[in-house]
Amino acid sequence: MKGSFQIAKFFGIPVQVHWTFTLIFVYVFYEGMGKSLSWMEMGGVLIIVLALFFFVVLHEYGHALAARRYGVDTRDIILSPIGGVARLDRLPEHPMHEFVVAVAGPMVNIVIGVALSCVPLLSSEESRQDFINFFMQILYPRSNFFAADLSPFQYFLFIFVAINGILAAFNLLPAFPMDGGRMLRALLSLRLGRLRATRASVYIGQFIAVILVGYGLWNFHYTMALIGLFVFIMAANEYRMAKLDGLLENYRVQDVLRTRYTKIYSRDPLSLAMGPLSQGIEHNFLVFDQWQNLVGVLPEERILEAAKGQQEGTMAGQLVTTRFESVLASDSLKSLFPKMQWKGYPLLPVYDKGKLVGVVDKNALNNFISLQAKLERKRIPSLLRPGLFRRRTGLTEG
Repeated sequence: MKGSFQIAKFFGIPVQVHWTFTLIFVYVFYEGMGKSLSWMEMGGVLIIVLALFFFVVLHEYGHALAARRYGVDTRDIILSPIGGVARLDRLPEHPMHEFVVAVAGPMVNIVIGVALSCVPLLSSEESRQDFINFFMQILYPRSNFFAADLSPFQYFLFIFVAINGILAAFNLLPAFPMDGGRMLRALLSLRLGRLRATRASVYIGQFIAVILVGYGLWNFHYTMALIGLFVFIMAANEYRMAKLDGLLENYRVQDVLRTRYTKIYSRDPLSLAMGPLSQGIEHNFLVFDQWQNLVGVLPEERILEAAKGQQEGTMAGQLVTTRFESVLASDSLKSLFPKMQWKGYPLLPVYDKGKLVGVVDKNALNNFISLQAKLERKRIPSLLRPGLFRRRTGLTEG
């Protein structure tokens, strides 16, 4: 994600922080100065905020490691002021696999909360009573009956238990983009299929979102109202993505295949690619060695960087990237979408029966999706029926 920088990497999964995350510290300082908090008190608030996001990271690693079990990679974990997200390459195909991945995050917080609760609950009778009083005071803030004189250690320990409990409970709400919405969709998918289950889950989630917005506005809790609005919008986006998956599943890579493409060789000067690029015909190129072996992809951004530096005489092999994947002409567009949209591959070679038959690029895929969306909005029967392009290119399945 643009504007993010990496702060750690565990299990091969980078943890990145968006620049807006720094606004949290500005907000804490602003509120602290407004309430005349001491530096020590503001430091305590910062510890709680950082602990919150630490537990959020552990929550997201729960999703990421569960997804890895089913062969789904995680690009990274992004932290922002509104929380964290583990960006999976795709969702597991089987509904129960999706359920396990969704429930893994809240389960991490539940396990942490239970483990931390064991410290006061198993220590002494006084510690147990302080622990109970702390949470009763949260439920009844106007009552002095449950007041307790806590040590700094007890205070932060109890706060950490509360944070993990709230994270687990909030994420188990049956509304997208919370984990509870994905769990509900996974269970409904067993009987209804992915698209119908998504539609039902979206309606339930948006109903909850309306309640959150209404409650927030009625009680002047505008943060709650904004959360409800966010949930409503994200639920609608989830349904659009499910419809897109259903559409792409019916088409194959060969439906957007381009059989004519410019072959660039490692020893060719970069200026050879400038002609097709300047005409807008092609933006990225396959690069071959002298023995016709594919060695990589020459992306548009590297060509433009070299052109700005007046390095048109540079050989293509010096700028080639070996970061690409090969796809089959018979692969579904649903499997192609995450490779280009999430992994960022601008151009992929396409093979059929072991032979390189063409290329597919991000522009072709985006244009195909855009055209299908226009046809659906106008309710025109799609002329791009599965198999139409296969007959034109002479490609057949099997």
